[in-house]
Amino acid sequence: MSVDQAVTNLLARLESVAARLEKVEKQLVSGASVATSTSAAVSSSSSGAAGSDFVAPPFVGDYQALIDQFIKPLVSAVNSIGLPELKAQIELVQKAVNSQLAFLNVAAQSKKPTADALQKLLEPTSKLMGEISSIRDKNRPSKQFNHLSAISEGIPALAWVCITPTPGPHVDEARSSSEFYSNKILMEFKGKDENQVAFVHNWNTFLKELRAYIKKYHTTEVTWNPRGVDASAATAATTTTTTTTTASAGGPPAPPPGPPPTIHLDNDKTSRPDSNALFSALNKGEGVTTGLKKVTADMKSKNRTDKSSVVPAATTSKPTASRATAAAGAAKKGPARVELVGNKWFIENQDNNRSIEINETAPNQSILIYKCDNSVIKISGKVNNISVDASKKTGIVFHDAISVAELVNCNSIELQVTGKVPSVAIDKCSGVQLFLSAASLEAEIVTSKSSEMNVLIPGATPDADLVEIPIPEQYKSLVRAGKLVTETVHHA
Repeated sequence: MSVDQAVTNLLARLESVAARLEKVEKQLVSGASVATSTSAAVSSSSSGAAGSDFVAPPFVGDYQALIDQFIKPLVSAVNSIGLPELKAQIELVQKAVNSQLAFLNVAAQSKKPTADALQKLLEPTSKLMGEISSIRDKNRPSKQFNHLSAISEGIPALAWVCITPTPGPHVDEARSSSEFYSNKILMEFKGKDENQVAFVHNWNTFLKELRAYIKKYHTTEVTWNPRGVDASAATAATTTTTTTTTASAGGPPAPPPGPPPTIHLDNDKTSRPDSNALFSALNKGEGVTTGLKKVTADMKSKNRTDKSSVVPAATTSKPTASRATAAAGAAKKGPARVELVGNKWFIENQDNNRSIEINETAPNQSILIYKCDNSVIKISGKVNNISVDASKKTGIVFHDAISVAELVNCNSIELQVTGKVPSVAIDKCSGVQLFLSAASLEAEIVTSKSSEMNVLIPGATPDADLVEIPIPEQYKSLVRAGKLVTETVHHA
């Protein structure tokens, strides 16, 4: 084959590649659609709108179906029962799931991006999730605090897209945390207000079906398109399509597509490593090692006096700037507060305060303890319920509680009842010491996802020491007669 013929064939192949790239770009600009807030956006993308050959995979349509089946009825229920703060929160939830739908549509068209690019793609959803949680934190006195908590505890389930290799269990954990609060709503309104029940049903079922959806389509991680374009290109294309849709509805016209990609041939051979020298050196045979230096006896580690085979003890290194910044952010709290608002006492953000006393109480009042560290709190009289959240190394002593004393997300907590309490709930805690009085020995203790828990009860006589009884953490389950039987594990 002559040189001229070879050049002609090469130019023909390059022209063919350029034509295919132009076709791909036109398809992305004219047919790829970001599913934002309506199902029409996804359906147009899935059906190949504007002549596009791209057809969205089933996992995009099925996620849209989850939104239509559960999130839209959830919004409708909130519009009927919600206070302004709950309506604002559920509006952000709707935006968050639609943002994730847009992300999945990009994934359907894109190759798996780098970690930095993935973080940028997830930034809109992550920001919305943070705003959803902040609404709960800013409205703790709200009468619908349980509603706000059910949503804010469940919304982290949307973070499954950045978890590998098992994203499904992350959703289960978020759903379990959410149900702690949604069960309270059911207990209060079941058989009384169907809109309240619909709120709980739609949110819980969405999280449950999201788990099944992940198992079906994204078992180990988000499913990407190995033959797709770069994620940034797909994002730009979907943005262009969204602008085009706006223009057709009466908005300003979309800008024309950019020029086709240009193929650059690298003819600069001076910047490339010379492989001929490497192969010529390897072809020397035995002479290839002639240039290596000899290792003498005094150079060996065993003969060197400045080296030792003993590994020195690791010294405590200073935390890096990123860790120090993260720790500072985690330690940041709001202003300390001990205040009665309506019929709720708020004890928040206390550090090293061992003289907190609540003396003026009433049976219709609730006690909410939040982010208290290394503190002691004493509550006199009879109150309706006591809730301790996100606290550590804190002791709480109270006399009577009519309904329940509950601990959530706490570490190293001592809870002592001197009077009577019918129920104690412990959820996601570690290191709990529960002191029961003689009048509270029949109290019901409900635990979930907690460890290192002990119950201390009075001895046989008034002068006897307290008896410490550990709460079981390990269980075994057996199938017997078609039923699952679970019992605690006893060690000899």
